[in-house]
Amino acid sequence: MTPFTPAKASLDIPTESLAGVQCLLARFARGTAMRVASAMIPTTIRTAVQSSYECDRYNRCSTRMTILIADDALRQRILDHTFPIWNEGLSREAYSRWNEAQLRTEWGRTHLQRIALVDDSGELLATAKRYRFDVRIDERVGWMCGIGAVFTPADRRGRGYASRLIERMLAEARREGALFASLFSEIGTAFYERLGFTTLPLDEVTVGVTRKGGAPAMLVRAGEDRDLVNVAAMHHVRSAGARVALRRSPALVQYAIAKKRLLAGLGPADGRQIEFFVAEEGASAVAYVLLHENANGWTLEEAGDRDPAGARLGAMLQALLAREPHRPAPLIRTWWPRPFTVPPQLELRDRIDARDVLMVCPLADVAMPITADDVFYWRSDYF
Repeated sequence: MTPFTPAKASLDIPTESLAGVQCLLARFARGTAMRVASAMIPTTIRTAVQSSYECDRYNRCSTRMTILIADDALRQRILDHTFPIWNEGLSREAYSRWNEAQLRTEWGRTHLQRIALVDDSGELLATAKRYRFDVRIDERVGWMCGIGAVFTPADRRGRGYASRLIERMLAEARREGALFASLFSEIGTAFYERLGFTTLPLDEVTVGVTRKGGAPAMLVRAGEDRDLVNVAAMHHVRSAGARVALRRSPALVQYAIAKKRLLAGLGPADGRQIEFFVAEEGASAVAYVLLHENANGWTLEEAGDRDPAGARLGAMLQALLAREPHRPAPLIRTWWPRPFTVPPQLELRDRIDARDVLMVCPLADVAMPITADDVFYWRSDYF
């Protein structure tokens, strides 16, 4: 994946924003021009376009707003704001370490940015994360712009700053050739629908495992970095029947696992546990599972099996439950992709729409999926 590069300077602003259009007209009426620039940051990653436009409630241009990639100091200011909402039970210091470590992973260095909208004095108006995911939609391959952690400081809300930021991010992604954008909404769908997003449902289910008497004849070991190539290959094969799926590289798999391990390691000692297991034949992993365990049960974050029937995966889960045969089976919840075959040892029940709502917005000439039958997406790729 090529690192982000800046768009060329231009005078356009998102045409979806009426206020932005009115602001541009007002600037030209007063004989001024709109300035757009790009800037360097201290890596090979380049900044998004820095744009200058804003209108007050009476449509007079009063405050110049700049969109940029947050540097170290600005990221810490952003985390000060977001910590009370998204701290995941971490201390403020651990919360910072968790977020910064994600940016330093092999995948994060070239696929993850923290974007900020600031005013002339450098005050934060809105912020979001931007992800660049390799993706396939039908027969087309390209990339998807993921938008996460959208936030506006409390004293800046109600002025359209988050909408402006998202519009600019969508415009930049469209110019850079993204096939579509996506996000997960925690605030319902209405706000993002006004920006052109539609809901793509995912199945959240309970996984029942048929417990087998005696010791299961399945050797399971802890997963290692050398297994990531096979994990990515299993995802590629099993997702082939879906209209939409991530094209997961070993680096993306490593990022997904590292993000969860970091969260578990930085939190309370008795809080979370992440377990990555594989079954192998010869020297190759042929099935795997990533589990998040806590007091409430297990979350099956992702899984795979070279066997189209998924029998190895089912046997792995039987073997893992057999570690404590006298204890009741834990509650196991997951996002189960419908195109992924249910192993014969498993039963899926209590289906609901995933609580974190996946929403998508086309940025190219592509037909967007509309049902859970169309998409292959695991919980571990939530952003």
